[in-house]
Amino acid sequence: MSSVLLNVFTIFSMVLIGYTACRKGVLPFAANDYFVKLLLSICIPCMIISSMSTKELNTSILDQVIQMTAGSALYFILGAVLSWFIIRLFHLGSREDQGVLMVILTSINSGFMGFPITNAIFGSDCLFMMVLNNSVMTFYLYSILLMQLHAGEVKTRLSLKEMIRPMRNACMYASVIGFIILFAQIRIPAFIIDLTDMIGSATTPVSMFVVGIQLSQSDFRSVVKNRTLLLVSLCAVIIMPLLMLLAVHWLPLNPIVKASLVFAVAFPTAVISVALTAKEKKNAGLMAEGVALTTLFSMITLPAWAMILLHLYF
Repeated sequence: MSSVLLNVFTIFSMVLIGYTACRKGVLPFAANDYFVKLLLSICIPCMIISSMSTKELNTSILDQVIQMTAGSALYFILGAVLSWFIIRLFHLGSREDQGVLMVILTSINSGFMGFPITNAIFGSDCLFMMVLNNSVMTFYLYSILLMQLHAGEVKTRLSLKEMIRPMRNACMYASVIGFIILFAQIRIPAFIIDLTDMIGSATTPVSMFVVGIQLSQSDFRSVVKNRTLLLVSLCAVIIMPLLMLLAVHWLPLNPIVKASLVFAVAFPTAVISVALTAKEKKNAGLMAEGVALTTLFSMITLPAWAMILLHLYF
């Protein structure tokens, strides 16, 4: 357990390195865009393919796929409903911002942060589960999330083309390729596996540097003065995963699925939510503050959740 704790500490120390490097001018903030493109276009797709191409298809894997996919779908549906009750019941935020607060509670960064951290702490089996969760979340982002932002409004329905377009990205393509390799049991040459594994291993330090760079530009002294945002952010990284843990712990699910479902919900608000909020002409500034605050809190809560889940399920 001490080695796992040291591993968790090492991962999150990289955030501090990225933060310090940006604040001291070693890394310009402009480098963030290039790092993100590198991660989303090359590193994370390689990590996904490397993880999925080395798995053996069996009954247990199929059961895990079904359980994780169903569990993730239920979370985004029930989580959205629960966020509506929490925001409305406690009258949090102004009427215009309530939809944004609902998204802060529900959306999760299970891809950009989730893939490298999950792989580093729990290994490739849980990474595979996180890929499934992230695939389901893609559908949430362009359907339920938009309904949350426009809660109480009449909103024109998105066309199928509008919903599919954002799914056309390297990570999604890599997931599809990985599933084809897995279910067709295609044998990949060893040098390709080694290459994708080597490139994918860069995902963890680069992604943690990006988180540090992003946090270096946030004015947390002003953000923490917003008590409503503070409460919602804490609820997102503590209460929501706790409710998920209470929901799945007693169910006859695979332990890897249980741990993955809870850990996925423990991640901070998805960064892409900011862009979607701006596109819908809602309070993107509040969403950005929610992303920053949940990410800051997750530096403490994610290691704590990791240790709890390792103790319960591994």
